[in-house]
Amino acid sequence: MKNTVFKIIAILHILNLISCQDVVKVDLETARERLVIEALINWENGTTGNEQTIKLTKTSSFYNNQIIPATGANMVIKNLNTQQEFDFTETQDGIYQTSNFIPEINTTYELEVGYNNAVYKATSTLLDAPVIQGVTQSITNGLSVEDPEVNVIFQDFENQTDWYRIVFNYYKNNEDEQADYEDNVFKDDFIEGNSVTLFYENEELQANDRIEIKMYKISERYFNFITKLQQQADTDFGPFALPPINVKGNIINTTKADNYPYGYFSLNKINTATYLFQ
Repeated sequence: MKNTVFKIIAILHILNLISCQDVVKVDLETARERLVIEALINWENGTTGNEQTIKLTKTSSFYNNQIIPATGANMVIKNLNTQQEFDFTETQDGIYQTSNFIPEINTTYELEVGYNNAVYKATSTLLDAPVIQGVTQSITNGLSVEDPEVNVIFQDFENQTDWYRIVFNYYKNNEDEQADYEDNVFKDDFIEGNSVTLFYENEELQANDRIEIKMYKISERYFNFITKLQQQADTDFGPFALPPINVKGNIINTTKADNYPYGYFSLNKINTATYLFQ
């Protein structure tokens, strides 16, 4: 009987604690509003690469979940070899597009954005993508000997140091809604000039599931940028976690340097492959 009374008291105490919980909204200091420039110029294999889009938004407070578009900007990308310019027109709020871009491998381009009495600039070189030699499936090449995986075989570029990015998009039952996404970046240490196999492993893979693969070669600086973003995304926000940091890209504010933007300007050729799991 005594134990029963103690149990009842303990349960009532727990229920009382739960019922007394209040949502506390901390009054956080609002940081300076900054421009966010998503300028990833991707030339997918098999296309002309002429249609390109850049997105401009603004940072907001911690409690504001809305995406704030940055409207009214002037934007151009210049081929620094030929000096040819490609103007971007705002087609929706914060969405800037062109349909006449001309991509050239190993050519350096300059981005210039004029917004709110400031000029933002960055340069980047359009890099070729490694050849995807084949896609297979197995259950033995991954981390598990039971879970199925899709294997991608590609050829590393010879006699040079390379950084790569490979993206796997997983669609169950060949449907349009994405079920999973994996984004990996790596350096070609120990694989110089060789044929390389990478894998995407998922215990839910089954017949008629679709995997779309995108293979990039990226710059060392873009590699470091993505790596830092991924580290921030994987941060443990517990009481003993390190505080998050702002990850700066390669775009600078030429008018007022300390009011730097977020985002990145990169140009990449992309080799793609689609595999239907058997």
